[in-house]
Amino acid sequence: MNLYFRFVWLLVSRLFIKQPISVFDKCRTRFRVNPLDLDLNFHMNNGRYFSIMDLGRFDLMLKSQTFWLLAKKGCFPVVSSQSIRFKKSLGLFDGFDLITEIEAWDDTDFYINQTFVKDGLVYAEGLVKGRFLRRGDNGSVTSDELFTLIGVDYRTSEISDRVHAQKSLERFLVANKNYEETCS
Repeated sequence: MNLYFRFVWLLVSRLFIKQPISVFDKCRTRFRVNPLDLDLNFHMNNGRYFSIMDLGRFDLMLKSQTFWLLAKKGCFPVVSSQSIRFKKSLGLFDGFDLITEIEAWDDTDFYINQTFVKDGLVYAEGLVKGRFLRRGDNGSVTSDELFTLIGVDYRTSEISDRVHAQKSLERFLVANKNYEETCS
């Protein structure tokens, strides 16, 4: 339930943005670990990181003023895959920043880097692969079409080694015929 409060807080606090950022800028969103974020070890639950990453991507769309443009066109984001690496634990009432940045894109997918930072130190870092769908349509919105919809001139995206590794892992998981047997 507290994620709904955080969601509404972001929505209301971003209604009157005086200086929008570019969709390509780093978006810094401030959070604090609250009691409902904790697991049995009394640090932030690993699943909560993914939920907060959702809010960080939403904040990037709000701060760049692309959320409402895309919503009017019936476009909405979905996650295709995500991975995270934990380096340190966030404890109760720790304040931290989530830094969200579009790292790369291809024809339909966006690769978004999200970093949890406290006191200048990286506590966790995630990579999210997402795309946009259109309501009532069965296909994805292409990157070219998306940039046209939001009125952004874009540059050619270079795929980083990290994104290549993520793509390779996804191909392995999909192509490995024995995957379900090895997990049983």
